[in-house]
Amino acid sequence: MAAVERKITGTFSKVPGGYAQEIDERTTLFVPDMCAASFIPETGELHGYAPDYDALEAAKPLAVEADKPGEYFYYYEMNHAPTGCDFSAELAYYGKHYILRPLHNGLPRLHGRGITYNEQYNTYIVTLRAYEKIKEQYKIKREMCLD
Repeated sequence: MAAVERKITGTFSKVPGGYAQEIDERTTLFVPDMCAASFIPETGELHGYAPDYDALEAAKPLAVEADKPGEYFYYYEMNHAPTGCDFSAELAYYGKHYILRPLHNGLPRLHGRGITYNEQYNTYIVTLRAYEKIKEQYKIKREMCLD
């Protein structure tokens, strides 16, 4: 993973196993040796490693263009979200419904058995069966989790 060096604010001192900064009489900030990039003992300046988020974003493959109705899966950590989709979907907590969010204006209002519109949040709650029919007509992006 790409990493950049960044300054950790505060004045640190070397202690066994790492570096410490006393915040008050009961609180001490500890940075282990493996997380420190460099240390200047004269000034107490400590530099650590941080992920290079720009490099990680640039390493992701280009976004898929949704060109026909269906479900487009993506993993946020590994891919850019698909473009050109009509709805974003996420599975509800108990797994018996999907929550659909319109991604642009001009979409016709969904209606029918198993479809409930929540006007306050501008979302639809649809059953699994209704979702199967909706994804045959619309382009839907769905973020997946790696865990």
